[in-house]
Amino acid sequence: MSFLNNLENVVRKPQDVLSGVYSNTGFDMIQVLSRLINRQIHLGPIDLSCSFVVSDAMQYDFPVIYCSPGFEKLTGYTYDEIVGKNCRFLQSPDGQVTGGSRRQHTDNKAVYYLKTQLYKAKEHQASIINYKKGGQPFVNLITVIPLFTEEGQVEYYVGLQIDLVEQPNSILEKMQNGTYYINYHQASHVIPPSIKYEQDQKQHEDSIEETIGVVDEYFRDSPPSTNLDKDPLGLLGSTSTDSGTQRRKEWNQLVLDQTSDFIHVVSLKGVFLYASSSSYVQLEYEPHELIGKSLTSFCHPSDIIPVMREIKEAAHNSNTDRTVSLIFRIRKKHTGYMWIDCKGRLHMDQNRARKCLILCGREYPVYNLSSDQVNLYPEEYWAKLSLAGLFLYVTERCQDIVGFPAESLKHESIFQYAESESITKIAGVLRVIEETRKPATIEHTLLSSKGSYVPVSSTFYPGDQSPSFILLQVKPIKEGNEEPLIYQIKEPNMFPELDVTRSTNWQYELHQLEQTNEKLKEQIERYESSNKRKPRKRSKTKHKQGELMCAICQTRDSPEWRKGPNGPKELCNACGLRFAKHEKHNKQ
Repeated sequence: MSFLNNLENVVRKPQDVLSGVYSNTGFDMIQVLSRLINRQIHLGPIDLSCSFVVSDAMQYDFPVIYCSPGFEKLTGYTYDEIVGKNCRFLQSPDGQVTGGSRRQHTDNKAVYYLKTQLYKAKEHQASIINYKKGGQPFVNLITVIPLFTEEGQVEYYVGLQIDLVEQPNSILEKMQNGTYYINYHQASHVIPPSIKYEQDQKQHEDSIEETIGVVDEYFRDSPPSTNLDKDPLGLLGSTSTDSGTQRRKEWNQLVLDQTSDFIHVVSLKGVFLYASSSSYVQLEYEPHELIGKSLTSFCHPSDIIPVMREIKEAAHNSNTDRTVSLIFRIRKKHTGYMWIDCKGRLHMDQNRARKCLILCGREYPVYNLSSDQVNLYPEEYWAKLSLAGLFLYVTERCQDIVGFPAESLKHESIFQYAESESITKIAGVLRVIEETRKPATIEHTLLSSKGSYVPVSSTFYPGDQSPSFILLQVKPIKEGNEEPLIYQIKEPNMFPELDVTRSTNWQYELHQLEQTNEKLKEQIERYESSNKRKPRKRSKTKHKQGELMCAICQTRDSPEWRKGPNGPKELCNACGLRFAKHEKHNKQ
């Protein structure tokens, strides 16, 4: 009887027993779509095949909480890769976009329009270049509709997308308000996830086999990179010839060819045994111009002895896990010397008959700074920026100018603290510095912790040869301030010891600085101890005979001079005694 009663309850009250079983995500999408009726933007025909996402407007950064299967098919991303992210990840081929950063792969004006309309909670429509998973670009016509609660607060944002490249006839009509009447219906049916996964898996396996075949052909037909040995791993004493080892060697060769660091192998006598192709970018030499030649032919004459000493010490130490570090000046083919930082380890073959050093080198940037420039503007702060405008480091003085602590600004974008009029200026300066590598100064405003905007003058400097970062100097603008001057690097340099043309090596210069500092410390301690121990002595001024004259008897010779009516040392000894006796008598 209990089974019949349960069945009766199911038939009579299905809404109470089986509610929520038709949504795997737990999100009521039908209710959301029903609220899109009679919007300001006439959406046109919509069915469940269209591409759309729903973002939660009440959470930070408006994360996606639901996406349609059509959106997965349009972008190539899976449901788990989409949910929880802001839709800005489609604005970059690799899917890595920081909020507030300058976009490198799409129109920044369209991004700014979408962002401003989003914060104003207005319906809007715009076309923008987006990227599918894997980096394939497409023209995305986006329509964003805000959905409000009964209290008038934005609850959700619904975004509908259409690929204008794949479906150019989807625009049915242009409305009077400038928006488009669109057919969001997808021409092809959505493939069920299980079938799609199997087909994608098969395509992925076929792609891997095809890639391996291409790589095999590449290494089979590629010419040798050096005159001595086309296989750098042959220098390491590898004797195994199985297919697994061969495959690893091929992939290692691919890494050597693609890395930007200068990979090289040096014998214990300092002879180049191997040089990667990046030697041309780093040192302006082709690999065959280095191989077989001694390191001393390219090393700065003052650095040869320390470098060879480090190599010999590494040879005597049989510990192959010890890291070998070499910092020295090396001569480029056309543009003079540069500092290079090489790190690696000692390698010994199986029978320990051959030893060599495998090193990875990259340029070590050295900067010039005048001592006058350090004290030029005390009311300022410095920051290190990425090329996209992200704060990598900020000095503590920023809190005195904008009110924000340095830690809160790190990993944030400078565009988030600039007014809309200043964003274009800052973006233009970053682009100019990247192209010309020359400093530039602009005046703009920055957001303070009080909510107001502070007028500042910012000077941007290129960080290094690429440049891979930018140095920023921020100075508040006050009444009467002169226009800031761009620092012209000139002598005296605070770091002359690191000049590439200096005749001494950096180890010697460091030793000299240590000795100088020790002498300064001893001198300071000596002065401090002398001031503490020695009491103050009364100064005894010795006057030569003939310099003083008694005011009464006019004599110039007296064993002692005494106080007179007008001051000390005015009377001779005899007159002074009489004057003192007279003064004492008058007081009585």
